[in-house]
Amino acid sequence: ELASTLSCASVSHADTTARDIVAALVHMPRYWSVTSADVILDPEVRLAARVAAKRLIAGAPFAYAVGTVEFRNLNLNVDERVLIPRPETEILVEEILKRFRLGNAGGADWGTAVDIGTGSGAIALSLAAEGHFTRVIATDSSIDAIDVARTNAAISRDALRCPVEFRSGSLFAPVKDVTGRLLVSNPPYITYEEARYLPPSVRSWEPPTALLSASNGLAVTAAIVQEGVSLLEHAGVLALEVDERRASLVAELVMSAGGYTNVNVVLDLTGRERFVFASRA
Repeated sequence: ELASTLSCASVSHADTTARDIVAALVHMPRYWSVTSADVILDPEVRLAARVAAKRLIAGAPFAYAVGTVEFRNLNLNVDERVLIPRPETEILVEEILKRFRLGNAGGADWGTAVDIGTGSGAIALSLAAEGHFTRVIATDSSIDAIDVARTNAAISRDALRCPVEFRSGSLFAPVKDVTGRLLVSNPPYITYEEARYLPPSVRSWEPPTALLSASNGLAVTAAIVQEGVSLLEHAGVLALEVDERRASLVAELVMSAGGYTNVNVVLDLTGRERFVFASRA
């Protein structure tokens, strides 16, 4: 039924997309519907699948259509209030965990982690689930995003190893009283001029505040770099996801800010410069 609906609307790979919709809604791997043909879906799932198909036909990204996305070991709720977590951000989390595991071989607590601009809570919750932090504090200027993140924290509760606290407010305003061992952010880094070239599924659906930034896309990143000096403890880690075209510029910002050392650019799995790391001097 779904495949027919999608095919009539000229959605490519209608059969595969239909199977993906069903699998996503029951939080199973993509091949699940092929190996589970005898399963009778609940009426609620069937209704949700029909709604998802209609949203896809209307142009919604797949994650928004089904209302969920897999991020590392978690299933997260997502909608138009938050950016859809990307695979690149999973690599950012992995790089953070790798550094803290190497630096804490004795198994000591990793201290406080602060995630600026948490959106769906993907980074903060993954760090709480897979790391050994004492606590994770996640902020966002969007109250709607904080609502989504709190919902995801409740859904992921059994997987979390430490408390996760969500605070609303712009950049560092909610964490003026905090010092931490990790400061991480996937900030907006697309320029307003570049917005017109984004795919329609991004430009027309995802929140602009999570995508766009002034000053050649670097305004928010620069503010995080500058204020991060005061938040990070000695030897604390700064971890940023950046635009591959501006990674060197971000690295220069960090080096010129004062207070940081060991500044380095890290590649993603496709060889693109996507992350900047540094240590608090």
